[in-house]
Amino acid sequence: MQSVFENTAKSLGQFTRFINSMFSDNDANIINFCRTEYGTDWQWAYSNYKKQGRFPNHLDNSMKEVA
Repeated sequence: MQSVFENTAKSLGQFTRFINSMFSDNDANIINFCRTEYGTDWQWAYSNYKKQGRFPNHLDNSMKEVA
């Protein structure tokens, strides 16, 4: 059982490093991600990321349409 947890921790560490490399201090990578993931709403997603430190989800998007 312990080896399962060790493998999970190792995989989680690798995944975290991968995500960190994708979103380094270079905003170009973040903008590219927003364009790919959010399409025409990429500027809204990027602004949300810069202001709140997180990417919006579908609930945030539905709130945007109401406002």
